Amino acid sequence: MKRNLTNLKYTSRQIKKKRRKIYRTILAESKNINQGNFNAIGPDDLARLFDLCDTHFFDGFFNKNYRGKIFFRLSDRMTRAGGKIEHRDAIGTHTIVLSTTLIFQTFNDVTRQVTVNGVVCRDRLEATMRILEHEIIHLLEQVHFGSTSCSSPRFKRLSRDIFGHTDVTHQLVTQTERAHAKYDLRVGSNVSFEYGGVTHHGVITRITVRATVMVKDPDGDYRDLSGAMYSKYYIPLEHLRQSDNER
Repeated sequence: MKRNLTNLKYTSRQIKKKRRKIYRTILAESKNINQGNFNAIGPDDLARLFDLCDTHFFDGFFNKNYRGKIFFRLSDRMTRAGGKIEHRDAIGTHTIVLSTTLIFQTFNDVTRQVTVNGVVCRDRLEATMRILEHEIIHLLEQVHFGSTSCSSPRFKRLSRDIFGHTDVTHQLVTQTERAHAKYDLRVGSNVSFEYGGVTHHGVITRITVRATVMVKDPDGDYRDLSGAMYSKYYIPLEHLRQSDNER
């Protein structure tokens, strides 16, 4: 069974047919996912998508034969990786985690073509499925070989043969891209914002879920190389305004 799984290879037509079945099934069954650009998703939806992938691509191997435990989690703190898998080899436990931040800000207010693992995605559900497929290859490698790396030739072969992936990276809309496209903000931008009834002026030093803004403050906790003191604020992008004030 192990040798057969790692030698799986489907044609492009077979892959598309299997994906259509999974896509239609989750739309019909999920209480959250009722359209391609869904507005809500839960760990149970990831679990069901995994089961469907297992059924259609692996003949139910993980459900029928794998004795380890597989859990699913969603994270709003992952702003660069679309997904990840956490392994606890001693007890055979794996947790597949997907980024809701990247999923929901894609196909939203930044319009462009989106690819995940080299595959063009038309909506959030397709993007979510492609991210999950990538993590399933990590799981497959870990279970069968005891290690996994998406930069390895073996990983690339498995993801290509099983899911038709031509790349191992995503082109989801990041918060940095969204900040630039929608608000014309980037790291280094001078901005102003209201906080505690006071208008503050500062500079963006990092963009994740929110922007990190450093504001000059003689009582601040942060010092730059010239000795100036600053306070740090975490501000949603929509609350920032371009400012001519220098840092």
